[in-house]
Amino acid sequence: MHSTLRTTLSLAAVTALASGLLTVAAGGAAAAPSGLAGDFNGDGYRDLAIGAFMAKVGTKASAGRVAVVYGTAKGLDPGRRTVISQDTAGIPGAAEAYDDFGRSLAVADLNRDGYSDLVVSAPDEDNGKMNESGTVVVVWGGAKGLSGGTTVPNPDPVQYGTYFGQSLAAGDFTGDGKPDLAIVNQGHGVPAWEIRLVRGPFAKAGSHGKTMSYKSPLDRPNLTAGKVTKDAAVDLVVQGQKINKDPLGPSVFYKGGSGGLVKGGTLPAGTNAAIGDLDKDGYGDIVIGNPDEPDREPSGSKGGEVGIVYGAAAGPSAGRRTNLTQNSAGVPGTSVYGDDFGASVAVGDFDKDGYGDLAAGVPGKTFGVDPEATWSAGAVVVLRGSAKGVTTTGARSLSQDTAGVPGASEDGDGFGERLLASDVNRDGYADLSVTAEAEDSDAGGLTFLRGAAGTGFPAAGSIGFGPRGLGLPAAYSAFGDPLAG
Repeated sequence: MHSTLRTTLSLAAVTALASGLLTVAAGGAAAAPSGLAGDFNGDGYRDLAIGAFMAKVGTKASAGRVAVVYGTAKGLDPGRRTVISQDTAGIPGAAEAYDDFGRSLAVADLNRDGYSDLVVSAPDEDNGKMNESGTVVVVWGGAKGLSGGTTVPNPDPVQYGTYFGQSLAAGDFTGDGKPDLAIVNQGHGVPAWEIRLVRGPFAKAGSHGKTMSYKSPLDRPNLTAGKVTKDAAVDLVVQGQKINKDPLGPSVFYKGGSGGLVKGGTLPAGTNAAIGDLDKDGYGDIVIGNPDEPDREPSGSKGGEVGIVYGAAAGPSAGRRTNLTQNSAGVPGTSVYGDDFGASVAVGDFDKDGYGDLAAGVPGKTFGVDPEATWSAGAVVVLRGSAKGVTTTGARSLSQDTAGVPGASEDGDGFGERLLASDVNRDGYADLSVTAEAEDSDAGGLTFLRGAAGTGFPAAGSIGFGPRGLGLPAAYSAFGDPLAG
């Protein structure tokens, strides 16, 4: 919403902001780190990394920052946070205008010390005279939270326009128990874009396993990691544009295994994806968001759509696939041009019934008795999982006007622009983090919705906060694009 979020920022915090570092106590970790993905300080609660790749650092426009909010038994606590830029002590490089530090994020315990680490890209980083060469940095987790960093070597450091780190994904893609990194960069020739698989283990001194390279089947690929099959390896979904063409191409599944990534079948086209078990059969199901309108994107549907491809023993099922729009029976709302249904998708067991539930952002949604006051205020549609997969029974549409959701729906907020499902407070219910890109006079905002049984979602204790409350600049910064945790 556009009303100002009330925050206080101490003089010490202002000084730290100017220097690129703001850390507020992350709290003590347990005697032994939890090993949970996204738990940067090992205290047993997942944390949230919030990208703001267009944030200023000093006077440097779009140098980029990442804010990390630590989890507690009550959920996210904005009072316990770390703000990182390339001017932060221990982080390689230096903040420069238009580096876009924080453009892509990934989490994994790369050095296997029990603390989750944060991987941050700056794909527009210059390397000497080589513009937009790109860089990727691992920020290391520890008992006091995130600190220090190590650069992942750019395979083409003397080439311009490689955009190393345009997209990132982390996971054990080879099934050997050592988390790996998948990193996008632009090479040369046709197809130009590549996916670099940098194998673990990683060390703070800079060592890692061997690097494998795959030609991307799509331009400007976006990566999503998750387990689809029941073997030990993590799998990968690649999305992007057709080679040398504007329209989106079919998404592509890559199966992980001991030899690396193996290209599999195609999936519906889309701009984003999530992987989770919607029907509790032990296989990960792939949810694909495609918010584009058919006049801009031939594969799109009016108002946007979400595709679901259920997992099977060999990977994505060829026979169990479905597409949903807001005009589908039982789905809340009506498909309207510009709704952007599927602009973001997430899978998490919000009601703790053992089935993954689907959340789909609709940031362009306009509603209410005064449409001019709620133009593109935004909403999130939540569909429950079941033994048969996604069901519309108990389907809900959540907005900032919904009881229990902080804030109020206002013109242009864009609530639902980005989503992330994770059980922050370790109560067995997945929680949902939702961004509103233009909240608070375009500064952006994040709403943390606590999971709860049945229609109790969101639970009491859900909160909202914005960049000002974290010590970030209040101007537009793409706050919350992306999220990781």
